Amino acid sequence: MRDLTNLKTFIIDSKDPKEVDDAFSLELIEGKTKKLWIHISNPCKLFLIDSKIDNDARSKSSSLYLIDQYVPMLPLEIIEKANLKQNKLSETISASIIFNDDGSINKYEIVEAKIIPKYQLTYEDAEEIIELEPKEEVEIVEIKNLLIKSFNYRKTKGSITFDMPSYKIINNNGIVQINNLQKSISQTIVSESMILMGYVTSLYLFDNNIATPYRTHKINCDVQQILDKYKDSEIKYSILKQYMGKSYITTKANKHESLGLLKYTQCTSPLRRYLDLIVQRQVFNAITNVKPLDINKINEIIDLTKTKQSEINNIYKNDRLKYLNIFFINEKKSYYKIIFIKWINNKKNIALVYFSEYSLELLIILYISIDTYTNKIYKVKYNINDNNLLEFIH
Repeated sequence: MRDLTNLKTFIIDSKDPKEVDDAFSLELIEGKTKKLWIHISNPCKLFLIDSKIDNDARSKSSSLYLIDQYVPMLPLEIIEKANLKQNKLSETISASIIFNDDGSINKYEIVEAKIIPKYQLTYEDAEEIIELEPKEEVEIVEIKNLLIKSFNYRKTKGSITFDMPSYKIINNNGIVQINNLQKSISQTIVSESMILMGYVTSLYLFDNNIATPYRTHKINCDVQQILDKYKDSEIKYSILKQYMGKSYITTKANKHESLGLLKYTQCTSPLRRYLDLIVQRQVFNAITNVKPLDINKINEIIDLTKTKQSEINNIYKNDRLKYLNIFFINEKKSYYKIIFIKWINNKKNIALVYFSEYSLELLIILYISIDTYTNKIYKVKYNINDNNLLEFIH
């Protein structure tokens, strides 16, 4: 086990996170070579594969983060032990990366490690440090520079950045609100570090001929042509998503084109995603000379999680619709502006639309008496109904 407790390690996360499973550090070699360390909590060593804890986690497939409810995938005592925390000694699976000048990877290593995070920051805290660049926190500024270079390098390899705001539904003592969220630099660097961890983990498992669930994505369109056509539109990325095709999970390593990577696996959330936990277990087994799970077992787990994920998606959809219904009832606006994206089912009047005011892309039932065109703005009013989608009338 590598002792990395001397490194200045940072956690950046939301306020009051339930599961804290990632952190990063900077190591200077001979005072000049910059080595980025990405650390992921290691719950898989706390219980065995096919144990009761493992089977329960597999049956859930992931933690549920509903608007008013949190259902963890793992028992709370396991989460408490494995969670990374400021000034807490934690055991991790950690990857070190040395970059080339252009942001590509020169060298990487994956090890079992122990760390003591020195700082636990919110995204807002981290954003302030990055903006002010105080000399005392030069490490996080250097980490930011390395990760932005990596981000820009992936763009040269075809990665796509969906540069659009998102939203969060909040139930504040019965008052439902929709908060617009703009992506910050601190969120970008955390996201980039997680993508890098997935990439080097996929390289490690592939090079060692160890079965793993790879995430693959083939782009089925001319991305630049679509973005150029709708360059001034608020929904250009929503339109692009309709053409791109979806990613899928398989034990065969292929390109993840929208990330600009030759191969990729998700491994950075072992506390809340079962497939990430399995990827981590394969790495941990390899590091500790334990026989890894074979490809048949991995395929069986992939099939199981696909089925479970469909159920989870329905739970999220119904939870979101429940609170959006309350929101629109209470708003009582005479009309809403939507941008039409496309018909999902014309006969059933199911449309995909975008509410600019709320940064909200949504499937709705839309009754409209005129021809609809992609990227056009329409005024609609909310209609209370008993359907499983929100209903709007022109």
